[in-house]
Amino acid sequence: MATVYVGRDVKGDICALQDEPGSRAPEAVSDDHPEVLQFLHQRWRQSELERLDLEFVRVIEDLIEILMARKLIMFTDLPPEVQAKLSRRRQVRLETEYNTGFGRDDMIRL
Repeated sequence: MATVYVGRDVKGDICALQDEPGSRAPEAVSDDHPEVLQFLHQRWRQSELERLDLEFVRVIEDLIEILMARKLIMFTDLPPEVQAKLSRRRQVRLETEYNTGFGRDDMIRL
């Protein structure tokens, strides 16, 4: 078992975890302490949710593109804020494809 150093919030819950003692994490505990394991699990779960949210944003964006391509909705039907975000995402993606040299038109076709 190794020692880690934790900081606590006003409720007494772990809010910081470090390998070495510091002003944010002065308390030494074992790395298998139940509170440390719970803290790590909560951080992992939050990270996983954030990753899934980012992937889901792309799913929604693709769905909107499909609906527009099938003329089930028009771009102008969307609120101005959504139009701006979709336009910006499309622009950044096109610039990224162009800069990497691996855009859709550069794909090798068999």
